[in-house]
Amino acid sequence: MWRLFLPPDPRCRPAVLLVAGLWLADASGAEPLRTAREVRSLPVAQAESGLAVDLTGVVTFSDPPNTAFIQDGTAGTFFRLEGAPALQPGDAVRVRGRTFPGLYLPGIEKAAFEILSHQGQPEAVPATYDDLMSGRYHYQRVAVEGIVRSVTPEEEGSTLVQLALGSRRVEVRVELPDSSGLDWIDARVRVTGLAAGHINARRQLVAPYLRCADWSSVERLRAGTAPGEAPRLSAEQLLNFDAAGQGGHRVRVRGTVLAAFPRGEVYLRDEASAIAVRLLGAEPGPVPGELVEVAGFPEMDRFSASLADATLVAREPATGPVEPVAATFAQLLEGGRDGDLVRVTATLIDRFRTDAGEVLVLQQGSRSLRAHLPEAAAAGLTPGSQLSVAGICQVESTLGSEYRSTPASVSLRVRSAADLAVLASPSWWTVRRLGAGLAIALVAMLLAGLWIVLLRRQVAGQTVALRHRIEHEAALEERQRLAREFHDTLEQELAGLSLRLDAAITRGVDEKLQGLLEGSRGLVSRIQTETRNLVSDLRDSGDEPGTLATALQTLAGRQPTDLGPVIHLSAPPADHLVPLPPRTVHHLKMIAGEAVSNALKHAGASRIDLVLEADAAGVVMKIVDDGRGFDADRETRGRPGHFGCMGIRERCARLGATVVWHSHPGTGTTVEVRLPSATP
Repeated sequence: MWRLFLPPDPRCRPAVLLVAGLWLADASGAEPLRTAREVRSLPVAQAESGLAVDLTGVVTFSDPPNTAFIQDGTAGTFFRLEGAPALQPGDAVRVRGRTFPGLYLPGIEKAAFEILSHQGQPEAVPATYDDLMSGRYHYQRVAVEGIVRSVTPEEEGSTLVQLALGSRRVEVRVELPDSSGLDWIDARVRVTGLAAGHINARRQLVAPYLRCADWSSVERLRAGTAPGEAPRLSAEQLLNFDAAGQGGHRVRVRGTVLAAFPRGEVYLRDEASAIAVRLLGAEPGPVPGELVEVAGFPEMDRFSASLADATLVAREPATGPVEPVAATFAQLLEGGRDGDLVRVTATLIDRFRTDAGEVLVLQQGSRSLRAHLPEAAAAGLTPGSQLSVAGICQVESTLGSEYRSTPASVSLRVRSAADLAVLASPSWWTVRRLGAGLAIALVAMLLAGLWIVLLRRQVAGQTVALRHRIEHEAALEERQRLAREFHDTLEQELAGLSLRLDAAITRGVDEKLQGLLEGSRGLVSRIQTETRNLVSDLRDSGDEPGTLATALQTLAGRQPTDLGPVIHLSAPPADHLVPLPPRTVHHLKMIAGEAVSNALKHAGASRIDLVLEADAAGVVMKIVDDGRGFDADRETRGRPGHFGCMGIRERCARLGATVVWHSHPGTGTTVEVRLPSATP
């Protein structure tokens, strides 16, 4: 009889009615999928399109309130319960719905089902770990055989069983707690359950596991051996050749505890070698120095055999500290000390911090290895220190060469700060400090070189200034001496001559002599005037502040208005002239004075113009007279006893100025001095 299950919540009923409508709508559409293999074989894109499904099979596992797993003669899949009552494993049902991708393989959603009968579970398919990992039997009833490694109660009453399938492990999740009272550890069992697994975001199977509704799915084929009755072997005998093969059951090992780390990691040393042990249970673990006996399952670690899922069988108090075995890096790379407590002497070349603690990089000769320490165990250690380090030797990677495996790299796992000892501190001159010292010395040398260059420039500048000052003072002193000599000799002699001429004129002489004496007296007066001007110029040091226009005005004012030509100054406003240094003003004034003197002496001029002009190129000074002119090319190049034009050229050369005479006989003379604006 067909059943349409309506959920008790009225809000869910429209969805169920919608599913029923889809069934009716699909009656005239494409043929629905009728086997589990057809559903699970769909690509993701097709499964997303919601193809119709009409499938009949047997429920293999029920996971209310969401999911039920169904298997037919071809394969297994699952469907959504959509709030319907839970089904029982073994129920034969007919399911109709639409496909959807699922997490790993496609399933059925918007499903309605009809319970046809209860015929029991289908036969389980024997499977290996590789079968489970491949996904070929995913969501299908399988049977596996293996040895129980651990049984752990979980929340909500379920139980997690670790089952060893040869060298691989698989989880078995039993939905109920164990109430059988049996010792499952080390027992060989046959487990029948639903093949499932953990799926990542890329739709990949990360790890398979089995789901069982109760403990009736776990059949004990052979009881395990009690921990105290397991075969006793040495560390070197584990996983050795056995003609019957490795059974995978637990064995006993007896040895002295070398180290005990968190999460049950213990290292033992028996008479010949050492071994790593991973303990189960929450009882207090052993401490270094104790003599213990443990029972566990042999497993191959990265290089040597170890015991996993072990339990303590017996323990005796420690009689003293355990001494590490002295070894070199080369001896550790031979592999015989894997898992043993060793001590090495090496140089610390680096250190860094990780999430698990601190890592020291040790060097011995040309070889190096890493030592892993607990947090803050290496406080105060400096690279370059000579250290003695004790720790558990661990092979990190191996190399295979035909029939033999050898360690490629090893590390040390240090127990505590007590396993570290500083034998010698590094020299204060480390590479970093030496580099810093060299950098500081280089910077100091550069600064010293820069300071020397600047000092040399300053000394050179001061030397030039001092030379100019000495030259100036020497020239000034010489000018003062010449001024005194002119004043005390020539000027006084001219004054005496003038007095004699005045006396001769007053005595009464004939008219002809009278004219000669008056002409001589006028000449003497002019010589006196020039002499006074010369003395005044010599007394002028050239350091007094003032503008060029003011200096030229002073020069023009020396000429008497009633004697000789008129001197006229033409200059732009003071704010249009570029300020000039006193030394430059003095030289230009002396050049103008010499040009005026030449015009007075030789040109017979009636007017002399002093003209100042200023433009972007510099300052132009012109001395223009209306005298008789001369041959400038011949007369200005210097003749014996004539030094005026030569002096003008020398002063212009000192200033960086240029001078040009514009003159021809009978046309007057223009002396043009051009001073560039960049001239100091």
